[in-house]
Amino acid sequence: MKQLLIASVFALVSLSPASAQDAGRDLTRASGGGAGVPAASRPDEVPADKGLLDLFGKKEKAEWTVMVFINGKNDLELAGLYNINMMEKIGSSKKMNIVVEQGRIAGHTDLDGDWTGSRRMLIKKDSNENKITSKVLMKTPTVDMGDYKRVVDFMKWSKEKFPAKRYMLIIWNHGTGWMDPRTEQKGISFDDETGNYIRTPQIGQILKEAGKVDVLAFDACLMQMAEVAYEVKDYADVIVGAEETVPGLGYPYDLFLGAMDKKPEMTNEQVGGIMVEAFKLFYDAAKRNANLSAIRASKVGGLAQRMGSFARLAKEVGDLDALKAARNGVIRYDAVGEGSDPQFTISFYGDVAQFAKLTADNLKEHPKAAELKASAAALGDFIDKELVIHKGASGKNRVGREMSESRGISVYLPPVETRITQAKLEGIFEAPYTGFAFDKAAKWHDFVTFVYTAQ
Repeated sequence: MKQLLIASVFALVSLSPASAQDAGRDLTRASGGGAGVPAASRPDEVPADKGLLDLFGKKEKAEWTVMVFINGKNDLELAGLYNINMMEKIGSSKKMNIVVEQGRIAGHTDLDGDWTGSRRMLIKKDSNENKITSKVLMKTPTVDMGDYKRVVDFMKWSKEKFPAKRYMLIIWNHGTGWMDPRTEQKGISFDDETGNYIRTPQIGQILKEAGKVDVLAFDACLMQMAEVAYEVKDYADVIVGAEETVPGLGYPYDLFLGAMDKKPEMTNEQVGGIMVEAFKLFYDAAKRNANLSAIRASKVGGLAQRMGSFARLAKEVGDLDALKAARNGVIRYDAVGEGSDPQFTISFYGDVAQFAKLTADNLKEHPKAAELKASAAALGDFIDKELVIHKGASGKNRVGREMSESRGISVYLPPVETRITQAKLEGIFEAPYTGFAFDKAAKWHDFVTFVYTAQ
């Protein structure tokens, strides 16, 4: 659900890597199913020049290998080409390998030769922002980019050929948060050719099979959700993603990669913070509404525990008016689309911390009202001070809400539009919400069901 600005992709204002480096210095001071393609059957693997492997793979390990899985087999193809050109403004170095797998299908654009299938590349630096010049190391003419096993294969290949002290994985494409719908229109890493996409539990499976990463980032809409984070919490140190939709231009790769190359010794948390700050700088300049946050994966279990405690107390207190006020007042994210949901009344994604605070602010007298208020405050403090490393937001959404109201993590909440019943909404889910690891920990679905009764 990235929002693509086709006409202005190459005309948008470009910020220099120095901007991100300056931001990085400031931040540093402040923070002190389908079948995959088996490896044995890969056609047309192109060996790299000996000099490339000597420089990037066989000498001293780089500090970072940044792996970017770009599924452009859909209407985002042009944005994928743009993002690779931004990466080439920085390029790989002895300190940092930038490795990309890009998928394409026919019919979207003839830029860069209109090839199809997928290509794996080691990104090299160049000054041509309209042409990709990086060395192609492997070509696969037929590939399912919606198969999670393809990401596993890409990661294992990258780690083998470009070993590093630390790893970042960026999954790039459309995203719909935790929702795995009964439709061929949405998902993360959606492949228009095969109709396949990566399901929420499969994101965790990718890292379980391919190995942990230091930073996991989603250049895709709506992915910074409790449900998604819980699936990957054991396989990453830092998780970067957006509560809201991500504009089609995606991450400003030249900004944060430039900062990483300049100062590769930054901690994982500082790198996550740099990614967020670069994103904010870019979309402030572009005058687009957007948000991004970096969170500590080690704190996601604590988040689920505190959300579970809040939910149990809220059900016990049973103040449906307070829950209704929170449901109607919380900032919502564009899970449905402007055409169908212009006022965000059908959206079923909302900010966790703000929802808890609004509930507490509207409570009536009850023997356990003070306890619930304390639980809501503790949840908010935990999100602000322990879970979230850094957050950034630009502009207002289409109903005039400041994106800065977002506090870093969202969750499933009943929509404002009460005619959208729970059964109707959940009828589009491919698998029950109760199957998520997050729900097993927080029993959030029971709470959502209770909030649905607040008419």
